[in-house]
Amino acid sequence: MEIKVKEFSQLPLTDQINYVQTTGRYLHARLKGWCHISLYFMGTFYAEVWLLEHCGSIGMIRTFTSQEQLEPYLKTTSMDKLVQELLRENS
Repeated sequence: MEIKVKEFSQLPLTDQINYVQTTGRYLHARLKGWCHISLYFMGTFYAEVWLLEHCGSIGMIRTFTSQEQLEPYLKTTSMDKLVQELLRENS
């Protein structure tokens, strides 16, 4: 069952984490300051899991539906390869 971004955002953080781990498709990761940010495709939206490196805990999960918010990931070579792979799968 696919969940909508609004429903997902209303879940407690622990439920969001479980849902991302069981349903999301891992796409890429990046570093920003002390955070390791993992990007997942959730079917109708994207979810970023922000892991605080210094304490090893998840600080937040950020969701978005806009392609523009993928910009930090699209600048990397590995993400470019992944996008090409996804395009081939969907054609």
